[in-house]
Amino acid sequence: MILGFAHPALVVDDLEQAITFYHDMFGFREIGREGWANDKTMDRAIGLQGSSAQGVMMAGFNCFLEIWQYDSPTHSADHTPQNLTADAPGLRHIAFYVDDLQFETKRFLSLGGQELGRAEQGAVYLRDPFGNIIELAEIPNAEEHLARLPGVSHAADGSLNWQED
Repeated sequence: MILGFAHPALVVDDLEQAITFYHDMFGFREIGREGWANDKTMDRAIGLQGSSAQGVMMAGFNCFLEIWQYDSPTHSADHTPQNLTADAPGLRHIAFYVDDLQFETKRFLSLGGQELGRAEQGAVYLRDPFGNIIELAEIPNAEEHLARLPGVSHAADGSLNWQED
């Protein structure tokens, strides 16, 4: 039985900066950290050799977000997020619904993001400080309202708020 969507995972060059960015921009809070160095079991699982990484799991209003910083192996410049376009295979963007697109876009840019382009109706594509593509969008229609998602309640009206520890 499928229980639900778990998380998208982002790889960044500065884990601490990413934690701050995703907390300040989207309200994600850290719920756990993990990492490894030269662990053959992990290398087999992820298809790398001699890898080492540190990561964090963060919780948001209706999803989790996993963020990783790899110390080894080093990736080639051809695969950095800044060089990938929206049509490249793999995770290309994550989207967040917002209630005030203009305000949230300005806030995103003030936190170090970069604007890529705007759709005609209610969406902006941006890059976070690590090169990942982020879509900010207004809820386009009643069918895509967050409150219609199974297991989500009160998220869209703002009544579900995290209490900072």
